[in-house]
Amino acid sequence: MDRTIDAFVRLGYLAKALVYILVGVLALKVATGVRGGRITDPDGALYVVLRQPMGNTLLLVLAAGLLAYALWQIAGALLGWHRHAAEGYGGRALTIVRALVYAAIGVKATQLGLGLRTGESGPEPLVRAALKWPFGEWLVVIAGIGAAWYGVVEIRDAIKGRLEPDLDAATLRSGAGEWALQLARLGVIARGLVLVLLGVGVIRAALAHRPSEAGGMDSSLLILGSMPQGAFLLGGTAAGLFAYGIYQLLHARYARL
Repeated sequence: MDRTIDAFVRLGYLAKALVYILVGVLALKVATGVRGGRITDPDGALYVVLRQPMGNTLLLVLAAGLLAYALWQIAGALLGWHRHAAEGYGGRALTIVRALVYAAIGVKATQLGLGLRTGESGPEPLVRAALKWPFGEWLVVIAGIGAAWYGVVEIRDAIKGRLEPDLDAATLRSGAGEWALQLARLGVIARGLVLVLLGVGVIRAALAHRPSEAGGMDSSLLILGSMPQGAFLLGGTAAGLFAYGIYQLLHARYARL
């Protein structure tokens, strides 16, 4: 891979790391009763960055990394580069969908960095629009099932010690140590749980014809916090999202692109 492209893709992993670390830390503060916490999602984390010194510049740097990462993933899935060559059409489609999510975050980061107005974020506006289409209800249900199933697959793979093809368990263990592998597994499980809850919310929104039921990562965290032993569940998941952010830092360092 060209060194410039390589640098931008690794910057994308760093951007993902910052987003998840912020979401995890803020939610962990809520769970532990520490001042300054809030339940938010990746879009909300961008506003946290914006309020920092040189926040606009930081957002534009993050946007460049996220957009480069998304384009690299999409191109790889479409053209069968490297790790995508052995994937079936289903795996490639999931890669493209995931890349589009990060592309959307990158676009919003660009808008905020340039001082432009941004629209609604999260699944709700998409669900609201899709429910107006022919067979929109079923399309949304399928999308929700897909998100929940992807979360289940991530949890299963993490339990079995399977990571991503460009940074497998053996590479991470040899590069950073056993602790890094266990941290990565914890992080992937936490994100998988959030995806399952997100998917369930999308399905409920479709069946009830209430787009407001389709929340993002913040809604998933709120659901966990409202359950019995909610502080424990929220705190554990928040710690897991923080761990996922650290895993993305390691991804930036050790991934074989």
